[in-house]
Amino acid sequence: MAWSNWESLGGIITAGPAVSSWAGERLDTFVKGADNALWHKWFAGGWSDWESLGGIIDGSPAAVSWSSGRIDVFARGMDNALWHKWFDGGWHNWESLGGTITAGPAVSSWAPGRLDVFAKGADNALWHRWFDGSWHGWESLGGIIDNEPAATSWSSGRIDVFARGMDNALWHKWFDGGWSDWESLGGTITAGPAASAWAPGRLDVFAKGADNAMWHKWFDGGWSDWESLGGIIDNTPAAVSWSLGRIDTFVRGMDNAMWHKWWTQTTPTVRLHVKVLSQPTRFTIDRMVDDMIDVYATYGVRVHRVSDESLSLPLLNDLDVGACTMGNVTTEQTQLMANRNGVATNDVVAYFVRSTNPALNGCAAHPANQPSAVVASIASEWTLGHEVGHVLGLPHVTPTDRLMMGSGTNNITNPPPDLIAGEVQTMNNSPFTQNLG
Repeated sequence: MAWSNWESLGGIITAGPAVSSWAGERLDTFVKGADNALWHKWFAGGWSDWESLGGIIDGSPAAVSWSSGRIDVFARGMDNALWHKWFDGGWHNWESLGGTITAGPAVSSWAPGRLDVFAKGADNALWHRWFDGSWHGWESLGGIIDNEPAATSWSSGRIDVFARGMDNALWHKWFDGGWSDWESLGGTITAGPAASAWAPGRLDVFAKGADNAMWHKWFDGGWSDWESLGGIIDNTPAAVSWSLGRIDTFVRGMDNAMWHKWWTQTTPTVRLHVKVLSQPTRFTIDRMVDDMIDVYATYGVRVHRVSDESLSLPLLNDLDVGACTMGNVTTEQTQLMANRNGVATNDVVAYFVRSTNPALNGCAAHPANQPSAVVASIASEWTLGHEVGHVLGLPHVTPTDRLMMGSGTNNITNPPPDLIAGEVQTMNNSPFTQNLG
């Protein structure tokens, strides 16, 4: 898992930002400008310039997308009412939704045609108004909150709302068929929070800490501790997820510009290249790769089949592998494994040959800095995963239900074969297992 560095997106903002996403690789950000109007900047493969959407707003706006091509933006007007503007192929005029709100709103959507808006009322309680084809009246959800709330939905019928309490802690209330009580999540926050959800059961909350840095707390079956994401921020951040394992956060910096920091979930990944001198005779290459993918995935390691290439090297098709021990390679192995066209430094290559000498299912001995293995045409369906396991640092073992059993993968019992925790740790620690998004 990896957080980016902070990047400046410029502008002069006096409140906000807010952000929404209607698809992967699409972000729409909104801020209050120096002229009190709503300003918009979007990402669709690259960042746009800023555009004014007019209006006269007070405090941070809020934004959400319920489907591709649709954005709903909300703001507090100078009359303390809730105002609404939306995009569905073009921008509509501002409309007043009334009420008396004393800080910027929050909004979430759990389905197309559904909007839930939250705001701090004149009584410091959290107030709620929703749209499901028409607008419903305001209802109080109680509590005593300070500043803008935050809201997100991880699935249909679920809403999670967060607010800063008068004790400067983060407070949480959720809807799942009915509203929960408020619960304290602790911490010391100095502005309203932001929240996003990239999967059912996953929540990420962000807030400005007493040190002016952005702090992060997440829920994934249970609540994490707080972690600092650094930066020097002014007021409430914004957050959104455009896909599984992706979060984008935005803040106003002390220079009044908008700043951006994002997170991409990384997965231990073996990047595999297939180079073929001879096709196997018992199991297809596709079957072997699929079996390797399935076994490795069971233990959290992804296999990415990056490329396939046919090689015409008849003198190396019956390959001399010598004793087939790590650190010792023959001249023929060196010649074969020099063929790394299109292969990055830590990528693994599987060479499919007619046979080895002596006759083996495969061999993982390879020259230094050329991670690779050979697989013979007589190989079993588990040989590829077994030999790449050696490349990643795994030794032979005795139990016959394990992938790395040492008496031949033809003799594996109770398939699919297993790995144990220590083996998985070794694989994850290998330089040839890359942490990728």
